[in-house]
Amino acid sequence: MSAPCHVLLISLHTCPLEQPGSGDAGGMNVYVRHLAEALVDAGHTVDMATLDRGAGAPSAAGVRTTRIRAGLRLLTVSLPGAAGASKEELPVFTPAFADVLRAEADRPDVVHAHYWLSGSAGRELSDAWGVPLVLTLHTTALGKNLRARTGEGVEPASRAEAEAELIGRAEATVVNTRTEALQMVELYDADPARLTVITPGVDLSAFSPDAAPGELRRSDEPPPGSPGRPLRILFAGRLQALKGPHVLVDALARLRASHPGLPVELDVVGVGTRGFTAALQERVRELGLEDAVRFGPALPAPRLAARMRRADLVAVPSSSETFGLVALEAQACGTPVLATDVDGLRTAVLDGLTGRLVPDRDPASWARAVVELAGDPAALARMGAAAARRAEGHSWERTARATADVYARLRPRAGVRGGSGRCLNTLER
Repeated sequence: MSAPCHVLLISLHTCPLEQPGSGDAGGMNVYVRHLAEALVDAGHTVDMATLDRGAGAPSAAGVRTTRIRAGLRLLTVSLPGAAGASKEELPVFTPAFADVLRAEADRPDVVHAHYWLSGSAGRELSDAWGVPLVLTLHTTALGKNLRARTGEGVEPASRAEAEAELIGRAEATVVNTRTEALQMVELYDADPARLTVITPGVDLSAFSPDAAPGELRRSDEPPPGSPGRPLRILFAGRLQALKGPHVLVDALARLRASHPGLPVELDVVGVGTRGFTAALQERVRELGLEDAVRFGPALPAPRLAARMRRADLVAVPSSSETFGLVALEAQACGTPVLATDVDGLRTAVLDGLTGRLVPDRDPASWARAVVELAGDPAALARMGAAAARRAEGHSWERTARATADVYARLRPRAGVRGGSGRCLNTLER
């Protein structure tokens, strides 16, 4: 085990304790919370820092400390004017966020910033404290813009410039996959020697193929396509164009027209902006799919896992993903995944073994993929079993060990900026 250290994990724009699938909360929240927990389990101490943007946030600058468990605390920073601030307004708050933490937080051995906004604050803290800065961006402006489609918006040049500066400044940048590492080099001219690939984990205590007492199981039913047994598809995530729930709705309409004898149900679990959600629900009504599409709120891990075990397929039609934690969580539940053949999803899903990768986001392509899988229940069963076996090797404990190794290699170089002392390697850990 690496020598115990004190880590500051910064998640400025979204609290790690928030419910994934709502607001700005998503896979990054899951990542930060479970990385923190696993680091503490391994003997390290961790502070997580976030900005309070709630409507009732204090107007005075300060830090509210919440003890989560022994060795793990949440530092909630309040700033004048931050209450109700949108994500797009947050860059102006990063200097003050860093100032408050520098004055009131304990000096850590390493600062690990998640997302570019956190990185901007983390850079100032790293310089002030003379400790290493580790960066995990989760998404990048240039990566998103490369894949962006109509309605998804374009990230501003200011964000891309800030990310380039952070990648050049950080002692180490942790990426999820080799694909992401290559993207960092190609799009941001990142130094490969300071990139380390560490795959995310999954909470195997919550996401597993084992049904809870009284839970309905697929294995207790006839295969999908049997009389009275629809194929059940689950979408779980934020309702936004990037995540692609509208692709599934349109695919379902095409499928119903081409294969009227194949019943399919789509569960959409998550929360989005009022405008996007309303437009999506209106699209369902226009297509006459009210009987086949159900909307529900974001779910805590145990209930989401039960829903995943109940589904025949979990769909991830995103236009870009650095990894796609939902895909791994579904596989841990023994459920095959249908995902876009792009970026980190190519690593998250083993095409033909634990699910299928769809070549594009054309609803016709998704409809064809669903029809093919619905017609082969034996393949669905094989993929589900393979998915569960694969997920067993992706624990958060493994992710935390590899991340702590990065911290340990940087600690002797605390205060050093530049030169060969910052070099890591790109071997997958």
